[in-house]
Amino acid sequence: MTVTLDVDSHEMAPLELWGEVFGEEIARRVNEVGFAIHKRARANPLSVPGLVADTTPITQETVWQLKGASAPSAIDLRRRPEVLDEMGIARQLVFPTFGLFALILVNDPNAHAWLGFDPGRVDGQQLGRMAVAAHNDWAADITRSTSDRVRPVGIVLTDTSVESMVEQARTAVERGIRALMIPANVPPAGTSPANPELDPFWEFVAEADVPVTIHLGTDFGFLASSAWSTGVEVFHPSDKSTIELPIEPYRATTIHFCAENLISTMVLGGVFERHPGLRFGAIELAAGWIGPLAERLDWWAETQFRSRLAGTLSMRPSEYIARNVRVTPFYFEPVARYYERHPDLWPVYCYATDYPHVEGGKDSRAVLSAALASVPDAAREQFFAGNGELLLPA
Repeated sequence: MTVTLDVDSHEMAPLELWGEVFGEEIARRVNEVGFAIHKRARANPLSVPGLVADTTPITQETVWQLKGASAPSAIDLRRRPEVLDEMGIARQLVFPTFGLFALILVNDPNAHAWLGFDPGRVDGQQLGRMAVAAHNDWAADITRSTSDRVRPVGIVLTDTSVESMVEQARTAVERGIRALMIPANVPPAGTSPANPELDPFWEFVAEADVPVTIHLGTDFGFLASSAWSTGVEVFHPSDKSTIELPIEPYRATTIHFCAENLISTMVLGGVFERHPGLRFGAIELAAGWIGPLAERLDWWAETQFRSRLAGTLSMRPSEYIARNVRVTPFYFEPVARYYERHPDLWPVYCYATDYPHVEGGKDSRAVLSAALASVPDAAREQFFAGNGELLLPA
């Protein structure tokens, strides 16, 4: 295997170093609030008292086995190219940890309950917007000062106007950022993703050749009520819960709802027909749902709504998904089964380390390579390399 592409990794600076990494002002504001999330979640903690620098040696052991903020280059992304060399990875998308915290503040109506603050005393949305801006400044700085192999995503807030979304994307691209992230839980600019009014945004990112992604942690608040799991003991978040996911059976099996909703709308509403060069990724939201979704969309489009969609779609829905969409399985998923059941979707599945988050597992490349042992060599090579090029173009 000569090339490996990684479409999901993270920065993971602990709260104690946010001032050094993201700016003293935003760190001061956050510390004044006193968020309690790190007191409940032990995995991928936001707070790591005593950790003062990114100095862990870069070895096979540390890059494949060590998780959390003490992993090499979890804090200092200028070390990440050396980490990629050690891992044998050519290019890598870098998603936020700090920025996910910011997006939850902006978009989740229950952010105060999950993050642990008094909404009567703190304007969570305002603080979240400040934190998003700080993340984007950091992403632009890393993009300028680090190898193009390391690609932090810029965040585009969508609870605004279409014009604002375009301007945010344009600013990011002008600063050199090569991938964008939008929240999955709210209609962009308050409308359907397939509304032609949103076409200026899709047109801009497609022509700029910049992928648009959604990521685990931006799905909070998608359902109108959070009561579906309330009061059920087996749905209580475990000690392994993270800022992205309160790990328990209900949330684990429904994290893809946002992605299914968004992709269904985009496909059937003709977004990928009108913008064939649009690159779209659903990251760290599991992968077992994409095959059944493609089957379902094909069936409805070809049976019940053939005449209605005739002027909107020139291909089967599954063909748009194969061409324009990429998803990432967790390391513990039965990925070979997905390949067996949905051979037309081989281009969709992509390798992701989630480095250095714990959900990425240890030795994920070896684990997933073994899981794919029964699939054709060409498909396995695509999984680790070719498929990811949609989100990590050269």
